[in-house]
Amino acid sequence: MKKLFIASLLFVPVILMAQNDGSNVILQEGTIIKAALTKDISGKEANVGEIVEFELSEDVMINNKVAIEKGARITGLVTEAQRSKALGKKGKLAFSIDYLYLPNGKVIKLRSQVEKNLKGSGAAVAAGAILLSPVALLFNGKNAKYEKGEVFTAYVDKEAVL
Repeated sequence: MKKLFIASLLFVPVILMAQNDGSNVILQEGTIIKAALTKDISGKEANVGEIVEFELSEDVMINNKVAIEKGARITGLVTEAQRSKALGKKGKLAFSIDYLYLPNGKVIKLRSQVEKNLKGSGAAVAAGAILLSPVALLFNGKNAKYEKGEVFTAYVDKEAVL
């Protein structure tokens, strides 16, 4: 009886492995994730630490099958936001793309950093003010902004089972 019990213990892992028919889908580290903004964002209005909302802009395919459907929620954070200033100094806006939320409740960590650092034209405005009018010193530069629907690339940070 004891030998039968030990023999059955040896076969339990084999039976359990046989039940795993490969239905676990693995999302590899470095898989490209396309994220589309769900609303406009501007350095003028955004605040550092604010959550930025995206949605998956195209299906994620693994082995010619849809592993994650388009439209899945993605979030990130504003990491830098600066409105434009006088003298034609332009604004800045940077954000990260951090998490992909799956319908089954799992959360996938992503990595990405997006930055728009517009070059200012302060010297041109100052020169114009000297030549034309001091009123030119009051002109603000352009604000850094992204529009709803703009698509950004992020990458899966670590391998994950879906």
